[in-house]
Amino acid sequence: MTIDSMKKTKFPARTYSEWQQAAEKAIKGKPFEETLKTPTIEDVKLEPLYTKNMLDQLESYIPEQVAAIQHGKHQPSWLVSQEVMADSAQEYLALMQDDLLRGNETVVYTGFRKFEWTDEQLTELAELIVKYPLYFKLVGEDRDILRVFDFVATEKLDHVQGVIFSEEGIRAPKQVRTQLVDTIPIHHAGGTAVHELGVALSILSERMGNEDFLETADNTWIRFAVDTQFFQEIAKLRAFRVLWHAFSSAYEEEAPTIPLFTETSVRSYSKLDPYVNLLRAGNSTFAAVLGGTDAHTVHPHDFLTEPDLSSRRIARNVQLVIKEEAHVSHVVDPAAGSYFIETLTKEYVDAAWSYFLEIEEAGGYSEVIKSGWLTDDIQAKWIEREKNVATRRQSLIGTNIYANPQEPVKDAKIDDGHLEYMTAKRLATPFENLRAQSRVTGLKTAIVLVEPLKISKAQVDFVSGFLAVGGIEPLLSPYLATAEEINQFLASESIDYAVLCGSKDAVAGVVQGLDTQASIDLAGKYPKDQLAEWTNYGIKDTLYSGKHITAKLEKILALGKEAL
Repeated sequence: MTIDSMKKTKFPARTYSEWQQAAEKAIKGKPFEETLKTPTIEDVKLEPLYTKNMLDQLESYIPEQVAAIQHGKHQPSWLVSQEVMADSAQEYLALMQDDLLRGNETVVYTGFRKFEWTDEQLTELAELIVKYPLYFKLVGEDRDILRVFDFVATEKLDHVQGVIFSEEGIRAPKQVRTQLVDTIPIHHAGGTAVHELGVALSILSERMGNEDFLETADNTWIRFAVDTQFFQEIAKLRAFRVLWHAFSSAYEEEAPTIPLFTETSVRSYSKLDPYVNLLRAGNSTFAAVLGGTDAHTVHPHDFLTEPDLSSRRIARNVQLVIKEEAHVSHVVDPAAGSYFIETLTKEYVDAAWSYFLEIEEAGGYSEVIKSGWLTDDIQAKWIEREKNVATRRQSLIGTNIYANPQEPVKDAKIDDGHLEYMTAKRLATPFENLRAQSRVTGLKTAIVLVEPLKISKAQVDFVSGFLAVGGIEPLLSPYLATAEEINQFLASESIDYAVLCGSKDAVAGVVQGLDTQASIDLAGKYPKDQLAEWTNYGIKDTLYSGKHITAKLEKILALGKEAL
């Protein structure tokens, strides 16, 4: 086929119903709705295919949605806002200046240490915050750094821009915003995108109640954590811009710009196989950028243990690569026009606004926090998340799947500035606890082949991967054709726990002859009545895809003895 003929080739137009018929044929009679439509944790259903016709049904809404998003962000790019770690004010200044030369665009101070600032050091810092926006996070009684504003020349105070996170009221230059709407505690408690958006509106509602709307808005900024659910997180950030526009309209005001600061979520970070955290950080960062963040922080891949200069450089470069290579910094709203993302944004807007009204009916943000209503609602969703990870409906690479049992769990060093992250709910925590428990438990395990390895290889791989999540490395037996051979092997190796791998017929042929002190499980699903009968021969349970992995591994590790 020549180039000319290829250009003239036309493909027949297909309708959604034709595609659906083909899809139903491919899934061989399984229910279309249940098989191909995916519910999110927020109970929003993701379609298997989004079309222009679906978007056209929102024709009167989408232009208004896109306008609200693009109006809320006046410049297409975002600020690289990476923190540095230091043991003294002088070291902090040296590292911060070096970071700014290497691509950082914000003077970030997160209260990781309480420094004693000299006047000379504050003068040096003052020169930086005149040139670059600032992002100060003040923890506890750490307020000495605020003296920096006294060292800025009066005529340059209006050049100082940025945001300050402080639990107490503070005074700052006019262009520095000090009233934070913080959704990250909701995120760290296990909240969904709808929880975060609804709570953000409720906090804004309380704050605007007794104050001048425009004056308060001009001093407000918002903080979101961005997780690894790529498209949902893009839609979450875009939805906030739309919700803020609707919220402002209720006050009969045009929506002022509110800076949206984001950071990579630690919810999916793990201390196990920490380099996978780098992939999670890249995913989250790209979602934040496409969602329209104004400033973003990437937490290093070893953030949960002890980051070093190398990991912080890599974290900074995650943003620089996206900024320089993907060219998204040249577009105000890169996701605009996507059938999927525009529809999902609209669904999140509707769900979050309804949740906001629900909070208001319950008395507002302060009241639902005080009563425990919000906490209970968030906890229900967190339990659902934990179950999804425990049954591998959601994967944490290197943690609940493809785990390396020989990798140690590193201890973390906690400082005041990072306490909120160390107390955040993380999906990997139960698996880290299992791995730590396996290090102090003496447990001898085995995978027993009741058929040759070439026949039962898939089962062996599954069982090995299942046990590896708990730090368990089983001994692989040779092919053992009879119950007597199995009994001898388990006794000679002093095995505490074993899994039989083989076809159902092969397993049935040896079960009744088992006589061992070891706890025995079977690979694969078996009828309940058959398992009940086989308990008399020492069969305890089965391992199969979809089993609650953390609960099962806890029981297995409990069979061992505490190592001396």
